[in-house]
Amino acid sequence: MNPLPTLSQDVSGNGPALVVLHGLFGDADNFRSIALHLERYFQVMRLDLPGHGKSPHLSPMSFQNMAQAVQSHLTKEGVSRCHLLGHSLGGKVAMQLAGNSQDIHIEKLVVVDIAPKLYPAHHTVILDALSQLPLNQLKNRSDADKRLRGTITDAGVRGFLLKSLHRNADGQYGWRFDLNGIRNDYELIRQPPNFAEVVQCPSLFIKGGNSDYISHEDELPIRKNFSNPEFKEIAGTGHWPHAEKPALFARLCLEFLNS
Repeated sequence: MNPLPTLSQDVSGNGPALVVLHGLFGDADNFRSIALHLERYFQVMRLDLPGHGKSPHLSPMSFQNMAQAVQSHLTKEGVSRCHLLGHSLGGKVAMQLAGNSQDIHIEKLVVVDIAPKLYPAHHTVILDALSQLPLNQLKNRSDADKRLRGTITDAGVRGFLLKSLHRNADGQYGWRFDLNGIRNDYELIRQPPNFAEVVQCPSLFIKGGNSDYISHEDELPIRKNFSNPEFKEIAGTGHWPHAEKPALFARLCLEFLNS
């Protein structure tokens, strides 16, 4: 493993530390609107995970390595205790950290639309499409969107991915995530987190009502690894409930974190 990187972060608000980890292909900006609700009560630290946003790459992108990178970053920032919120990939990293942390005391944990299990390889189509996109031929984002429509048919997914498309200093387009690293380590990303111990802190699992990322069958492994889990569902939302119903999502988080 390469030396642990210092992660990119956006910090706002005052109060107890609340560390927020985004999902696969995302960055800290995914929770900007949520931070506006939460920063009145917490110091919200939105991190770019390794290989995402402005954070350096990390190989291999295992949950152990990513959780260690988050822990190392927080230690450098002087954070010894915090609340932790993670969505999707960030939720798995958060679970890994909570189940193995030695230097950071996790007071409360919020996991968004992800379970501690092995997932099918449902990002393969996306990874193939992004890898085949001729970045040196793109004119603009609309051009990229047109080229991706044939393989990534969901306009919302395309829009989410294209938020990370940007022009480099040389004028060429590139991704704000480490596409090659994600491709190479995708089997690791599919895996469940490892738990050295049962997570003792209060934990809230928030499911998107229309999402299939968490099922009723997942409650058993969750209760096996978390001593005090709560479950909430936001009806009418998919895998990004924080983006689809931000006010309701923020209210659920605040009720849990402030209880």
